[in-house]
Amino acid sequence: MASKSDQRGRFSACVQSPALVADLKRTLKLGVPLIGAQLLQMGNGLVDAVIAGRIGSTELAAGGIGASLWFVVSLSCIGVMAGLSPTLSRLIGQKRRVFVGTIFRQGVWLALLTGLLALMVLLVIASNVARIPFAPELPPLIQQYLYGACWSLPFVALVMAARNVCEATGLTRPVLLVTAFGLLVNIVANLALGLGWFGFPRLELFGIGLATTLVNICMAAVLYLLLRGPRFVRFGLFAALDSPRWEHLKPMLSLSIPIFLGMLFEAGLFAATAVQMGTIGVVESGAHQIAITASAFCYMLPLGMSFALTARIGRAATHTNKAPVRLRIASGAILLVVMSACTALLLVLFRYDIAAIYTSDPELIAFAGSLLLLGAVFQLSDGAQIMLIGVLRGLHDTRVPMLINAFSYWVIAFGFGMFCAYVLEWGAYGLWVGLITGLTVASVLLALRLRYVVRMIRA
Repeated sequence: MASKSDQRGRFSACVQSPALVADLKRTLKLGVPLIGAQLLQMGNGLVDAVIAGRIGSTELAAGGIGASLWFVVSLSCIGVMAGLSPTLSRLIGQKRRVFVGTIFRQGVWLALLTGLLALMVLLVIASNVARIPFAPELPPLIQQYLYGACWSLPFVALVMAARNVCEATGLTRPVLLVTAFGLLVNIVANLALGLGWFGFPRLELFGIGLATTLVNICMAAVLYLLLRGPRFVRFGLFAALDSPRWEHLKPMLSLSIPIFLGMLFEAGLFAATAVQMGTIGVVESGAHQIAITASAFCYMLPLGMSFALTARIGRAATHTNKAPVRLRIASGAILLVVMSACTALLLVLFRYDIAAIYTSDPELIAFAGSLLLLGAVFQLSDGAQIMLIGVLRGLHDTRVPMLINAFSYWVIAFGFGMFCAYVLEWGAYGLWVGLITGLTVASVLLALRLRYVVRMIRA
């Protein structure tokens, strides 16, 4: 058995390896624009909330509920299109560029179909929102927002199709630039349509919803113009006008549907936790919203990097030599530890300052600060589970990770959290202990799954 000094020596040599350093640079080059795009995307929700708050407190609450409903339905567009990136990455890794354009065009058909179905689902939800036991003044306002925002969903799906092409081809800077452009459009459209600036009619929540639609139309238009540019010519993305073909759509759906369900499990967990916080108390609910929002901003770092890992692993997995796969997993692990340490440190050091951005209530600031300490604890496990999912997607393994998420989120995180909150009487802290435990279990099980998949590929 090797001594500890020998093990430390091998680890130090691995970290200082020129190949690993070069791979870290490539992963960062691909991932940093995607991280920036994710942060800017969150900025759109912040702008909507600020404008709704300027209209009134009731409109702020209704807009938040409407945005949550829109987000849950939009997950279908995001999740169903997520299989396009690993599919294209594998084709590029296999040097089969002639098929990249064919699969992309099939992805566009899938985006249109998914977006139209999502649109119809959200219209049904909007027409029946009065049946949900909200306060009587909320349903009409929620409907206003949804009737404006629902038309964005086909364009959300088209944006995701184009974005997946950028990720798979390693050209991610356009995603960052287009998302920044979308945020600018959102600010102007919210001021114009929501508040009636620049001579436009004041449409309030309906205008904020229309701004969401306008943003996604503009982003889709610009992205598809960029895809016609010289950097993408070699992939023949628009070389023909193909009809939908099931033999191409089926493999994408076999990857995408488990991804969508996994996203739905995760979104459902956090929504259910928020509902439970509301039953515990007003201060607890407000503190939870502050802490979970701050944690969500931190989550954008490993999330963006996971998209980059999906594309890079997808290319590497096509080679006979599996050393590139292990190298990219190692670089992802190093980036994960660095990012998690930085975000955890920020949450610990600035927890009260972060809470003070949202409220001036001393009791709320103190409680949110204590929850942010718990949020710092799960930075590593939360980042690990999403980056491991990204690696497994690159290896075309999505069904077992979906089952792992379902078990970890709903049996461990929610079940154990409810036990801690109500049986052990830890209240809001108990629910967060459940989240920490569930995310930790998920990251451990996903790591074991990755180890198994890599071994099977090598065999």
